[in-house]
Order: sequence, then C-alpha cells, then structure tokens
Amino acid sequence: MQVTRGVMIDGPETADRDDAVWVARDGAGWSLTVHIADVAAVVPLGGAVDAGARRMITTRYLPEGGHVPMIGAGEARATLREGVAQPTLRVTVAFDADGEAVASDVARGVLSEGAARTYPQAAAALRDPDDPLHTMLTHAHELSRVLLSRRRAAGALAFYDLLQGFATTEEGNLVRLGGALRNAGYMIVQELMIAANEAVALWVAEHDVPILFRNHRASAVAPSRDELLEDLSSFAAETGNRVLVEKRLAMLMRPATYAPTVTGHYALNLPAYTHATSPLRRYPDLVTQRMLFAAADGAPPPYSLDQLTEMAEGINATIRQRRQATSDRHRDQARRQTRRVLDTAPLAQVDSDTFHRVVKLAVTEDVPREGLAEELVRRLADDVLAPRTICHVLFDAEGDAWRLLKERLGDWLAEEPSRAVTGLSVYAQDVMGGPISDEHVAWTVEATGTTQQPRFTARVALRLGSLGHESPGRTAASKKDARSHAALTLVCALAGIADRSRDDVELPEPPSPAARARQVPADRHPVMAVNEYAQLGVISGLTFDYERDGTPHEPVFTCTASAVLAGSGLPMSGTGTAGAKQAAKTTAAADLRKRIKA
Repeated sequence: MQVTRGVMIDGPETADRDDAVWVARDGAGWSLTVHIADVAAVVPLGGAVDAGARRMITTRYLPEGGHVPMIGAGEARATLREGVAQPTLRVTVAFDADGEAVASDVARGVLSEGAARTYPQAAAALRDPDDPLHTMLTHAHELSRVLLSRRRAAGALAFYDLLQGFATTEEGNLVRLGGALRNAGYMIVQELMIAANEAVALWVAEHDVPILFRNHRASAVAPSRDELLEDLSSFAAETGNRVLVEKRLAMLMRPATYAPTVTGHYALNLPAYTHATSPLRRYPDLVTQRMLFAAADGAPPPYSLDQLTEMAEGINATIRQRRQATSDRHRDQARRQTRRVLDTAPLAQVDSDTFHRVVKLAVTEDVPREGLAEELVRRLADDVLAPRTICHVLFDAEGDAWRLLKERLGDWLAEEPSRAVTGLSVYAQDVMGGPISDEHVAWTVEATGTTQQPRFTARVALRLGSLGHESPGRTAASKKDARSHAALTLVCALAGIADRSRDDVELPEPPSPAARARQVPADRHPVMAVNEYAQLGVISGLTFDYERDGTPHEPVFTCTASAVLAGSGLPMSGTGTAGAKQAAKTTAAADLRKRIKA
C-alpha cells in the first residue's frame, strides 16, 4: 500500500483538525495534496447528529477558550489524528512555476501518516534544516508565496502583515492576528486552503456536480478595485489612516453567501469558489463533501438542486440573523459604556473616539451634558476635534441647546473656508453610508475675470440618491478660494446657521503699471523680467531685433529691445552689444528694464 503523508497545521489549542497538506516539487512547479477529514462517514445524512449540525451551521468557539463541536461527540472520531490511518476526501492540484493550476482531481483517499504541527512549530521547522518536515514545509512556503503574488497581481484583496499582526479575510476585510498566527505557518495554510477550495469549485463546474458555492460581492457604491488595492498598499506602508482603511473595507465588502449557482467571488477575484476544507466545523463544507463523494463514487447525488437551494437560503438567513444579533449586542454594550462616560467621566480625559461617541449619543438624545459644549470648544481651539465630530454637531444637532455651539463651529469654518470642503465630504459619506465619488459631489468652476485680474466662480452640487443640494456661485481670486466659499455657503445652509461665505464678484481697481512692475523681483534675469512685464500688462509689443557686424571669427551683435509703455503709449527701447547674440539680448533687456523703471 502506498504511503500517503500530510501535515495538519493549526492553532495551539485546536482539537478539530479538518485537513492535512503535502507539497512536493514537480519539475519547475509543485504538486499539492490536501487530505480532508471524512466527516460524512461519521455523520449519516438525515440522522439526529446531522440535524443538529444543520441547526448549528458552524462550530461555536467560546471567548474563554474551548468550543462546542458542530457534530457533537462525533468530532473525536472524525478529526484527523497523528499515527492513525484515516479515510479522506483527497484534493490534488498541480501548479506550474508561475503558480497557475494546470491539473486537479477530487477523489477518495487515505491519509496513512499524519503529523500535527502548530503554526509557530511549522514556522520554526522552516528555519531548521534538521527538522524532518523542513523540506516539505519549504516547498509549501515557496508555493504559498507564489500563489499570494499571483493573487495580488490578479487583483485579489490579499494582504498579510505578520510583523504587525494584520491580514485580509476571504471577504476582503482586515483582521488582527493573534500571536500564534503571526508567522509563515499561518500564511501557508491560508494560501493552500484558498487554492484547494478554488480547485474544487473549478473541478465540480467542469464535471457538472452541483454543490454549495461561496459567492461574494462588493457594495454597489464601492470604488474601483484599483482604489481598494491602493488602500491596502497604504495600509501596508502605514502611509494612511489604518483604522480608516479597516472601516472602509468593512463597509464596502458585503458578506459572502452560499448558493448552488456560481456568481464569483469579488474579494478573491475568482470566477468560482467554495468551502470544502472544513467539514468538521462548517455545515456547508459537509454538504459539499457528500456531493463530492457521490460524484467520485459514481453514485446518485444525496441532494437535489432544489434541496441545495433551500438549504443555502436557510443557512444564509441564519448567518445574517446571528450577525445582526451580534452587532446589536456589541452596539448595546458600546452604548451603555458611552452612557457611563457621558454621565460620569471627566470629558477632558477621554480619547478622541470615545469623545465622538459621547457627542453622538448626546446629539441623538438631544441632551448635551453640562460641560460638553465647553469641552467641544476647547478641543476645537486645540485643533484636536475630529472632523466627523464637528460635522455630527453641525448637521445632526437640533434645538436651542445646540444653537450657540453650532454658530461657533460656523465661525471656525469661516476662519479657514477650505475646512468646509471636508465637511461636505463627511456629510455626503454619512448620507450615502459609504465612500463617495465625483458623481456625488460635483464641482463646476468658471473663469470670470481677466488675465491681469483673475476671478473664478465655483458651485458645488450634492447628488445623494433622492437628495440633492446645490450651492449658489461664489467668486474669488483663486479656484481654491472659490471652491472653499461655495462649500462654506452650502455647509452653513445644511447646518441651518448664518452664511459665512464671501463672494468677491466685483473686480478691484486694476493696479497701475508701476505697481505691477514692482511685482517682478529686482534680482530677476533681465530677459525674464521684461517678459514678465509684458505678461503683467506693464508693456506691450515686446520685440528683440538683431544686427551683426565684425569679422566671421570675431562677430559683434547689437540687439534692440523695443516695447510700448502701458497707459501712456510711450515707445521705449534698450540696446546691447556683445560678441554673442544671447549676451547682447541680456544687455538690451537690462537697458529696457532700466528705462521702464525710470
């Protein structure tokens, strides 16, 4: 009998071992074998244990440690164990040197020699050439790195920072990793399981075997994939706000769902994906395992397409309900904690996030605690008040109790009107419940002045679903100022406070030619200086004319710089003579500039 080997790599406390992996070099590429515990043999379809597993859907892991097995006492018999030959579902995949899967198969198998390692132990074996698993784990590490690079290049939202302890989930969300997961062992397992699940999905599609696929999509308001990848790049380089990137991805990625039809997986950027490698702890994996065994054995499928559809809908609904219940519980806990801070804690001592929650609760309940307004103003003066907190008071607080504070915030915006542009973005994001684009905040800027007296008129329109707001035009000497004051007038309107914007429609008296001439620095190169005079309207009709004299070997150039002085119409000229044409031009320009200044 052929010896088949595999390594179970899990967390230090893991008792439910679903899978074992083995990687070998295959020419320039690799071969991957994944042995998955035969849970179907332990949990008969339609029995009491199966019914209980279907109700649980997943194994429940307890906060204090330990777990409640999805299949109850059957877990001890079904889990993969060291030193015990066990039947398995075997998935094999051949990869070329670039990490592309070139062949795959799904069949019954036997794991005759299984070894168990924790994530840290697997990482240590990579560093120890004397470890009996060093060679295999080295191949596995090489393959996992190639697979990760290939996924990233294809546009998957894939990221690991094992030093800081961050990684993306299958659904593209950033999560924090515990200490035991911050190593190469964890990355090996994640990449090989994704590859195995993808291989199963493609194999069943090729062989026309219905299973429960794992489908995923992004929010309808999600930006382009390239922008999301830029977010991950900024997170990796720590060039952006990491908390903001986490929240942004969580907001944009929709929960994945199960279905017997394929719609693709957005975060992994795969045409088809499934869950097949964890039948001990996920009921959809057990359902898929039963369908795969039937296909491998040439037996009738244990589920009809209608049954798979009904099951998928029930599982998705239960997961949604549990997720909502968890969210509600966390929200209630956070609200109670915020209420304690609002009622009792010294506000000056709370951090920015807690203070924002306190303000939000006070605005929602319309009961500003004594001292809250003073603390808001203090943080505003110290420039430590978060823009979202400012906007929450401006746009959501109502009633006389907030009036003076909102007017003070309006004065603060007027001190630097560009702040209002940020305020509009925050307002739009809150209304849309996610990121915004140029379609949501649309600007128009027109040039309305002259070359000598530039003026720009800006307007901004918010198009937020069924809601629409538009500012009146605001004119200023620069595009930035015009945009800032257009934003300021709209923010004031949305906040219900007095308009602080400025509208410089009237053009001031044009400066005299002498005043415009003084705008050119004294140390400016003469040729550049007279050209700037022409641009500023100090002179017009600037020309340079040349005459050549002397011998071919010793030429002499005479340049005449001519112009007309603005206002008076007085013709002026300067001359310069030198052995080089450019030198003569410089001298002539210097002479003309002297006459203009005089």
